[in-house]
Amino acid sequence: MTMSLADLDALHLAPGTKAIPLDGSVRRLGELAGRSLSLFGGDIPFPAAVLKRAAIDNNLSVMQAYVGRAGAKLAPHAKTTMCPQLLIRQLEGGAWGLTAATMTQLKLCHDLGAPNLILANQLVGRAEIEALRDLTAAAPDRPVYVLVDSAEGAQAISEIFARPPAAPAARLLIELGMADGRCGVRSLDQGLALARLIRDLPGVALHGVEGYEGLVFSDHAKQDAVEINGYLGSLLGFHHRLRQEALLADPEGSILTAGGSAYYDLVARALAGEAPGATIVLRSGCYVTHDSGFYRELLSRMDDRAALGEPPRLRPALEVWARVISRPQPDLAIVMMGKRDVSFDIHLPMATRWFREGLHAAPQPIGGVVTAKLADQHGFLTLTPDTDLAVGDVVGFEISHPCTTFDKWSVLLEVDEAYAVLGGLKTFF
Repeated sequence: MTMSLADLDALHLAPGTKAIPLDGSVRRLGELAGRSLSLFGGDIPFPAAVLKRAAIDNNLSVMQAYVGRAGAKLAPHAKTTMCPQLLIRQLEGGAWGLTAATMTQLKLCHDLGAPNLILANQLVGRAEIEALRDLTAAAPDRPVYVLVDSAEGAQAISEIFARPPAAPAARLLIELGMADGRCGVRSLDQGLALARLIRDLPGVALHGVEGYEGLVFSDHAKQDAVEINGYLGSLLGFHHRLRQEALLADPEGSILTAGGSAYYDLVARALAGEAPGATIVLRSGCYVTHDSGFYRELLSRMDDRAALGEPPRLRPALEVWARVISRPQPDLAIVMMGKRDVSFDIHLPMATRWFREGLHAAPQPIGGVVTAKLADQHGFLTLTPDTDLAVGDVVGFEISHPCTTFDKWSVLLEVDEAYAVLGGLKTFF
């Protein structure tokens, strides 16, 4: 099965899809384009999540250029958006492949024709392993790399992959973890023991090493960087030992991968050019939309480190717009936007713009407004006494952590700088 942009345009929009015209004039995803719809023209019900095309285009371009200059490859993490239209743009922009967290996500990425795939998680379970076996047999020229950190995991994959005669072997990466972290072997000796086991098992082949450094984060940026560099040195040392002991199935074509959206500069500096025979793959995902909270702070830390010169100049692309529905107190406004609409796991959304029909030709900056809390469907905004915000006005919010905003929307609206709707972006969560 394959998925094309034409397939997506033909998708019927399910009843209850948010931010779709309520008059029934738009029934398929592709019908959102070319209709002269406007976010502020009375066409769109609120709340609405929008993505600015110019910012997306900028982010795709500058990130791909940065990773290329660093001597690495990019396999963006699909879990950020789970949006085929954006994933296809990332691939067409030069990405080496895509990363997924689950086999369901990976299957979608495979259907999009990704040339290389990484399952950045442990592959466990008969249904999941059999699905990988079938994908590997159907497209042996499009490698899929999956993680293991235990003898039990490697043996389970081996048992299923070894059944069909002459079937391609599963391509395994050993995950090297860190103390009190998530998955991954906890020592070099454990990793080498697992690698020797994989060498002796049928149906599997060891193709490299994977790690994830993004769990390290505190208020002490310099100390975090020291800890990250130590961990990356362990990854590099593990890869060297695997090569020395001839435990890699393809010593001149192995994979060494790390790099979330927090420290990809340190990963590229530490690994690129330092692992003979290895392709260095970064798995950053949130760069495609960036944000105005957590990842903006992380980018400022990259500026301070200047590990590989100036980091990419990313721009926030994702906004959620909501209408003021009540002014019950002088210092309080209630908007129709809550936990079902916007991320709140790191920071609350930040009000940055507003629009009043009949007063404004375009959204205007707004100050003196703070998101105090969110309920399921309501946002509580505290206001300074001079804030001119009335029932019916529309407020635009920038967000922190795009991953947990995307999964609240089955369709996001792609807009130009004047908030004219250019089309719909479909997610698959």
